[in-house]
Amino acid sequence: MIGKEMCQDILDKALRVSNALDADFYLSSQEQGLTRFAGNSIHQNVSHSDAQLHIRAVSGRRLGRAVTNDLSDAGIAKAVGQAEHNASLMPEDPDFQGLPDPADQAAPTNNTDSHDPPTASYSPEERAQAVGIVCSKAASSGLKAYGACRTGTQEIAVASTRGAKNYHVATFAGLLTTVMSDSSSGWSKGGSWRIADLNPQALAEEATDKALRGENPHDIEPGEYAVVLDHYAVDDILGALSLYGMGAQAVQERRSWMNGLEREGAMSPSVSIWDDGQDPSGWPVPFDAEGVPRQKAAIVLDGVIGGPVHNSYTAGKEGRTSTGHQVNFTGAPYATNLFMKPGDQTVDELIASTKRGLYITRFHYTRLSHNKGCVMTGMTRDGTFLIEDGRISHPVKNLRFTQSYVEALAGVEGISRNTKLILSEVGFATRVPALKLASFNFTGVTV
Repeated sequence: MIGKEMCQDILDKALRVSNALDADFYLSSQEQGLTRFAGNSIHQNVSHSDAQLHIRAVSGRRLGRAVTNDLSDAGIAKAVGQAEHNASLMPEDPDFQGLPDPADQAAPTNNTDSHDPPTASYSPEERAQAVGIVCSKAASSGLKAYGACRTGTQEIAVASTRGAKNYHVATFAGLLTTVMSDSSSGWSKGGSWRIADLNPQALAEEATDKALRGENPHDIEPGEYAVVLDHYAVDDILGALSLYGMGAQAVQERRSWMNGLEREGAMSPSVSIWDDGQDPSGWPVPFDAEGVPRQKAAIVLDGVIGGPVHNSYTAGKEGRTSTGHQVNFTGAPYATNLFMKPGDQTVDELIASTKRGLYITRFHYTRLSHNKGCVMTGMTRDGTFLIEDGRISHPVKNLRFTQSYVEALAGVEGISRNTKLILSEVGFATRVPALKLASFNFTGVTV
């Protein structure tokens, strides 16, 4: 870990060598330990660390960027000079309203604690013990486990010529596994900023149970089915909705699923989705790359589509204030700490209420097919089962689908009360329930 003092020293050096009247700097540093395993054995243990300084320099209505991981005095000076040079080459942008005002950055940013010392100090030996629990469970059932366990620390710091100065440090931990037989696979994934929240035994049992129940799957005809989606499949839905349209840039460029649906009840009244960078039950990051405090943003409220999240650039185009969702200096605003409102049922009750349908563990290789409605194509994986008369009857072979995620969420018939926190490897987090949907469109079978 670099530490707050050194982060501030790096940013102070960048400020001192900057010749721009207006500039801001975003420092991101990560240390990660990773233990990979395959065939019930650990085959790789690595430690990785990196720090990147992102620079934006303003010249009138021109904005130049540069990034470097050379944090020596010479490296910082070179990158700052490059950003200033790039600004001089850019055309004037009439939509650029300048960097965020200091007032937008004045809120306290040290009240969200997501740093856990036991997670930060988690050793390779401790990761190996967690992996051993998974591999032992799989081996005792005649199966093989594959996957990875990761732990680490993420630091971010922001400074600007306008006086912004923010710092935040967070830890993260994750364990995912695929457990396989000759004819089936089961999958589980856990994540948190506290290592104590991970339960390797429960994750091992979940993946192993699905692999055992999934052996010798039956053929099934494609078509429309009612579905009960495990938390992992719901995570894919929220991730796609975020990536393909919860940000204001996508809405302004008319390529978001939100376009034409804002303020409309396009989803079931039981569906509420929001982003909250301050909520410790997710993976909180209290301010964005511009130093603006993350605001709670209602994406969907009781089925009604709200507005997208903003950075200072997209907000300035509409005379708004940024919601604090600038991920880095090169990308658009994104919702990265998403929540879905839980319901009042158990997963077993969702299954019991289904006359005939499919239970789906997760989706795989999902890709955007059409922006309107967020139509996605992909396939099921690692545990797909037929539901008959309110019970899981037998496993089925995986299916391909083409389905509007917006339309799917319009048909929500049940929501579980328990939720899972799922962390991606790129810093996105969702806390999601399981869902029962009235209809999901499957177009073919996988090979």
